[in-house]
Amino acid sequence: MFNTQLLVTLAHRYNTPEFILTDPVQFPHRYTDKRDIEISAFVTSWISWGNRKQIIKTAEHIDTQIFKSQPFKFLMSCGWRHYRDDTRCLYRTVRYSDFFQLMERMHAIYTQHPDLEAAVNLHISNSKLQIHHALSILFRGINGIADATKGSPCKRLWFFLRWMVRRDGIVDFGIWRTINPADLIIPLDTHVYNMARTMGLTTRCTADIRTAREITDRLREVFPDDPTLGDFALFGYGIDHG
Repeated sequence: MFNTQLLVTLAHRYNTPEFILTDPVQFPHRYTDKRDIEISAFVTSWISWGNRKQIIKTAEHIDTQIFKSQPFKFLMSCGWRHYRDDTRCLYRTVRYSDFFQLMERMHAIYTQHPDLEAAVNLHISNSKLQIHHALSILFRGINGIADATKGSPCKRLWFFLRWMVRRDGIVDFGIWRTINPADLIIPLDTHVYNMARTMGLTTRCTADIRTAREITDRLREVFPDDPTLGDFALFGYGIDHG
């Protein structure tokens, strides 16, 4: 049986403004315009796997050297077009040509919709899709975007969605008001999966979407309206026992 009080204590210990300073969420926090926040957050979450310091180093490069601290202006001015055939490594298995494809897709989205939230909502309402499926479809075929139809936990998509949807205004933004935080699923990577097993939140042997849902269901028992607040507890448990 998991320790409810430990989950609550750790969640509130790490869900603080100080958390932002050393987390990739620091980059979208540089902006106030919704579109700048969405673009910065999605691109940052797209590269958020692997070594934390390297993620932040690459995100800093994208934000300051590529976006020039103006994500939406950069996107709509098509400054990304010269990366089309650029096979240099941007981050791990991601190349600049992949960045081109991501920007090309985002440009089409922002040309047709006022913001990314509106584009996602249209897919949800038209197809009765779940949130992460809508994102997966919007960015289908781009390296680094998980296919939600194949059992992937879609960690980076749910990571982005947590930032956009959770509404306490401490670390996460809560600027997507049409999606209920209670519907979010834990962003499940290997680290979070191992912490969840250690804390008794799951006994499943595979870190897939079914496991992510099971862990989220256990967290919902502690945080009924805000299950992914528990993400901070799992992160915190890893730090405290690392």
